[in-house]
Amino acid sequence: KLQDIKKYLNETRNWYIVLTSPWKEKKIREDLDNKGIISHLPTTYVQYKWKEKIRKIQIPTVNRCIFIYATDSEIKTLRVRYSILPLEMIKIED
Repeated sequence: KLQDIKKYLNETRNWYIVLTSPWKEKKIREDLDNKGIISHLPTTYVQYKWKEKIRKIQIPTVNRCIFIYATDSEIKTLRVRYSILPLEMIKIED
């Protein structure tokens, strides 16, 4: 992944958020990675109990969101398939 990032540093990129359907974050991230898009899906481990068994699974930290670092031309092609927001539109409350 680091080699990919170094290769794209000469292009102007910005951070965006791709909005996904519920529980589709991992699949969409794989699709973005296959297209060569730099993406980040923060995850955390939680314990769930199913029929007397406790399992530790990995879930997205931010539901329905994948962060991508993309050029304007990449965003234009991705907007055909995904809902995309610029990171500046997100208001973080303290």
